[in-house]
Amino acid sequence: MAHNNDFFFQALSPAPLPLKGFAGLKASLEQTYGSIDTLRQTMLATADAMFGPGFVWLVSTRSDAGARSFTWKILTTYLAGTPYAEAGYRQQDKDMNVQNTVSSFGPASRFGKMESAMPPGAARVEPVLCVNTWEHVYLSDFGVGGKTEYLEKWWDSVNWGTVDGRVPATVKELWDRPAGYVR
Repeated sequence: MAHNNDFFFQALSPAPLPLKGFAGLKASLEQTYGSIDTLRQTMLATADAMFGPGFVWLVSTRSDAGARSFTWKILTTYLAGTPYAEAGYRQQDKDMNVQNTVSSFGPASRFGKMESAMPPGAARVEPVLCVNTWEHVYLSDFGVGGKTEYLEKWWDSVNWGTVDGRVPATVKELWDRPAGYVR
């Protein structure tokens, strides 16, 4: 919960840097959502529709081990839930079934070891932005029915410089490549 709140507050500013100053991030988000307004509406509607406290996250997610492609997604977590798939998963550090320690594929490979640290069905995500939907965040300033107004004010206070700084380098390097490029 402390991490979630810290992540939330770090992206807020009384004098936020606008998204238009971060052309790569803006173009990438527009490619996924069609427009920044669609992203805004989707994020705010998702947060407004959450019944109960939690967080709504904007995350990049890799589609393969080489990080040659990614997409943006909106993810919800309730209470103090985390977007990091590895956070709640425990696994024995040695796989006693693995006999081959040199391999390009399978559990002994670099990718296999990364994947073995993931809970079943999990996706690797890198959060770049979140909004807190806990009632105590907006209740005193916006009242019982003020969640929508709070969310609008939150969006207007997002410092896109902070968000851009959170984008993984492997994602940023893809912004300047032509469609269909493979390393």
